[in-house]
Amino acid sequence: MPRLAVPLLAALALLAPTSATGAATAANGTTSPAARASCIADPPRSAHAFTGTVASTSADGRVAQVRTDDGRDVQVVGSPTPRPNTATSVDRSYSTGTRYEFRPLNPASPYEDNICTATHEVAAAPAVPPGPPATTVSAGAFVTALVALGVVVLVGTAAAFLVPSRRRRNRRRRRRA
Repeated sequence: MPRLAVPLLAALALLAPTSATGAATAANGTTSPAARASCIADPPRSAHAFTGTVASTSADGRVAQVRTDDGRDVQVVGSPTPRPNTATSVDRSYSTGTRYEFRPLNPASPYEDNICTATHEVAAAPAVPPGPPATTVSAGAFVTALVALGVVVLVGTAAAFLVPSRRRRNRRRRRRA
């Protein structure tokens, strides 16, 4: 074997995925934590978890501007070195328009994140169906409507008794005349 082929084969062996899951993810173009980083078995629990949708990204997708579900605009940095054209084995990249449950390492924006945390993609937030139209009536409007109804009932009752009695009087007058 030629002298150059041995170092080349050694370099290719180092770049090749070392597990079946790594081989499967390398074949479809995505990466898994097992293939990219030496993370502990269980990610650390974060007391600062939140959910949100990535509005935009920079630094090759490793820095995300996020609109949280509670309406805040925050920044999440998925790399210890988020400069362009640099990379580490623990970099996490984000996709614009995707909703994540973030499990950052620190309590405030810019949040620190990496491939070893429990941050993961989640389904889009359910759309809140519009509620029924408001049917509340103020107390003043209710009292006014009640008084108006009372007046209409009184006028209707009075008309029901007065109109027939006038007709009777008119008939009596006509008969007398």
